[in-house]
Amino acid sequence: MFTYENILDLVVRWAEDALPQQVLDPARDDDGAFIAGGWCLWEVRGIPAPDVSNHAHAIACLAYAYLAVGSRYFGDAAMLDRTLRAIRFLRSAQRPTGLIDLPSTNFESPPDTAFAVQLLAPVVEMARRVGTPESLRIAGDLGEFIRTGAAGIVGRGFHTANHRWVISAALAQATSLFPGLAPVAMPYFSRIMAEGIDLNEDGEYTERSTVVYNAVCDRSLRFMADYLNRPDLLAFVRKNLDSMLRLLHADGTAVTSTSVREDRGRRIRPLSLADSFYDMARRDKNGVWAHAADMLVGGDFAAEARAWPFDPVPGWLFGVYALHPEYRHDALGRKPLPDEYSVFLPAAGLWRVRRGDLSATAASGHTTAFAVRYGDVSLKAVKLFGSYIVSAIFSADEMAPDGQGEAVRGVSMRHRGDHRKLPGYDLPLNRPVPYGSFHDVAAERARWTQPPMDIVLDIHEVPGGFDLHARTEGGLDRIMFQIEFCFDGPGEWETDDALVAAENGQVVFLKAGYGVFHRGRHGLRIGPGAISHRVPQMRNTEPEPDSFRVLMTFVTPVDHAFDIRYGAWSMATGGLLASFER
Repeated sequence: MFTYENILDLVVRWAEDALPQQVLDPARDDDGAFIAGGWCLWEVRGIPAPDVSNHAHAIACLAYAYLAVGSRYFGDAAMLDRTLRAIRFLRSAQRPTGLIDLPSTNFESPPDTAFAVQLLAPVVEMARRVGTPESLRIAGDLGEFIRTGAAGIVGRGFHTANHRWVISAALAQATSLFPGLAPVAMPYFSRIMAEGIDLNEDGEYTERSTVVYNAVCDRSLRFMADYLNRPDLLAFVRKNLDSMLRLLHADGTAVTSTSVREDRGRRIRPLSLADSFYDMARRDKNGVWAHAADMLVGGDFAAEARAWPFDPVPGWLFGVYALHPEYRHDALGRKPLPDEYSVFLPAAGLWRVRRGDLSATAASGHTTAFAVRYGDVSLKAVKLFGSYIVSAIFSADEMAPDGQGEAVRGVSMRHRGDHRKLPGYDLPLNRPVPYGSFHDVAAERARWTQPPMDIVLDIHEVPGGFDLHARTEGGLDRIMFQIEFCFDGPGEWETDDALVAAENGQVVFLKAGYGVFHRGRHGLRIGPGAISHRVPQMRNTEPEPDSFRVLMTFVTPVDHAFDIRYGAWSMATGGLLASFER
């Protein structure tokens, strides 16, 4: 469960794991630094990196371990010394602007500095509240990083959509701690906020990142709401959290097939959303959100947090207790999450289906047209592709539901060929083209083009699974085409006359009939298959080295009905059972 004791225990363990990596040599320039271990997605290894994922996060965990009642390091002199030395290194690593680096890619970086300010400002607030001479040393030294870092952020920009809210929140936190920053910081804050919060009607941010950047945006908006007395911003957080309830699988992992960031396609729980679920649950007395927070930190959460490939989560999660000490006592009742629904989300371009252990997602605007999770079996993607140059890589431009509200029975998805650059050939300019400038004049050439090809995919829910129908309209005949099923191995792939120990990186062709991918007691059956060519990796298709791929192949025109069924795998019958006790 999401409790003070559990999250503090995680923080203390993280601090203990970090201690051996800290430089403790006053003769060295990097005294106090934590040497980066290279485990995070944005790899930094073997250097004293000041970035938020490594050094700043270690500072947060050491400081909380020292400041928090119930920690075995509460008031520990050695932990205080290590914390102060780590803060001194962070201060020394600031550029003259006050900004820090993410050494793998971002130098003198306003957004990376803003992430560190966001993470460490609650530490300063907690240290001030504790109020001992020792804690006030932490508050004073770390506060100088926040004050100078925030000043450096002003007017120096960002890279991505979420960075706007990270920077805005960091400025809100810093001006609350240091009101003298307001005349410089708040005009820049206002310029950023004038762009408007990028949340659509279905509660989805621009980056569609369920595991990473939903958490970043929600947390930033919570900070801004509190520090600037802007409770209106919490409406965006509420909408996103409600959306996330529809994007969780039965095991607490999230739909990632629709993401446009580095969490895409990963089977992973959105651990970093737990603090927003919990904080908003306490504010709104919402038992469903509290249950979601509990689920995200359930199981072997400590091991999962260590394997988490993005920014570490312990310091972020404990921040809710640093800012709201009253949360330590929790009597909020929990309510179950929804797990039986079929809902169409038009703004997000999604159709979501949950039936207990069954979780399915159809998505427009993505090459992953459909994905199905059933228990331990994950069909990460159903993709459609034609070798019509690059105009027939299926990504639906239109998506129409069959039914309304939460009674949607299916969707029809259309990929519009005339929305892409048509296959064709460039025509001569009838003038000299100097050596080396052939590509420079490409935009000036007229083209002879072939007709556009539309691809239509219809999906309907039926008892025990889904019926699908793929067809092409227009274009040329004799174009190679494939339907690709990307399973998350390992597992077993079984047909009437073959059994394969399925591993990621393998490819099989389903020539006819049906095949079942099964793992443990869960299975997904697909078919009937088809084969018109034997190309395992068609030109311009997306590589899927982390999938076990099953292909059905065609030449245009294509008109193929197939189905996906789910159920218990039975060794006794060699097939799926319609249902079983969950």
